[in-house]
Amino acid sequence: MGETRGAAWRRRLYHIARHPLLWSRYLYVRELRKRDVLFEVNPRFRDWGPMYHVARPALERLTGASRAQLDGYFGELAPIHAELLRSVAGLPSAGAMMQAPLLYVLVRAGRPGIVVETGVSSGYSARLILEALEKNGTGRLWSIGIEKLAMGAIDDARSERLKGRSIGWLVPDRLRARWELRVGPSEELLARVLEEEARPLGLFIHDSLHLYDRMYAEYTLARPKLLPGGWLLSHDIHNNLAWPEFLARAPLAGDEELDHDLGAVRIPPG
Repeated sequence: MGETRGAAWRRRLYHIARHPLLWSRYLYVRELRKRDVLFEVNPRFRDWGPMYHVARPALERLTGASRAQLDGYFGELAPIHAELLRSVAGLPSAGAMMQAPLLYVLVRAGRPGIVVETGVSSGYSARLILEALEKNGTGRLWSIGIEKLAMGAIDDARSERLKGRSIGWLVPDRLRARWELRVGPSEELLARVLEEEARPLGLFIHDSLHLYDRMYAEYTLARPKLLPGGWLLSHDIHNNLAWPEFLARAPLAGDEELDHDLGAVRIPPG
C-alpha cells in the first residue's frame, strides 16, 4: 500500500503549517548545510503531536486498536517528552530516529514480546521502545549498532557536548534490565542475535546502514523469526528498492508509511 504522493504532500504541509519557523531552521541546517542538528532544532522532537496525527490512521490499521486506545497510549508520552526536552534538547541528535514516539504507541498497542532493532546512536528509539515494554510489564529489546554517534557533520563546539557518551546513552539504568545491546555491524551480529534469542520476534526494526544489500539481508533474516501477527518495520524505505521488492517477493501486503520514510507491515495471522 505505502503512501501515495498526495498523502505525502498533505503530511509535509501539515508538519510545516504547524511549525513553519522550526521547519525552516531545520531544513537550513540539515539539508543546506548538511550538519547534524540539535534535538531542539528538530521539529519532530520539539512536538510529537504532528507525526502522531498523520500516523494514527496507519497505526489503527496495523494494530487493530481503536483511535481512543491509541490516543491514550500517546498521552502517556507527555512526562517522558517533558523529561527529554529538559535533559537533551541542546545536544546533537546524532542520527536518532525521530519517529521513535510512534514506536512507543505501536509497542503499547501491539504488545510484542521480543523486539530487535538494528541501528543505535543515542538510543532514542531504544529508550521509547523500552518505556513501552516497561509499561506493558513484559518484553525484551535487542539493539545492534556500531560505536558511532554522528550521522552527519557536527561542528567542534557541538561535538564537545557528546564527549564521554557511548551509544545508547539515552537509556536510563531503570530500563536496562529489559535491554540487550550488541555493539558491532549488523551484517556480523544480526544472525547471531536471532540465533541467541530462541523465542520468535514480535517486532523487527531496520535502522542500520540504508544500502540495498544490507536492508534486504536484514528483512530476509528477520522474516522467518517473526510471529504471525508481528510487525516488520524499516526506516529510509525510499533510499532504494529493497523494501518494495522484499514485500513483493515475501510476499507481504498492506504496508504502511508511518510519517516520513518509516515503513511498516504486519505479518499475516497464522
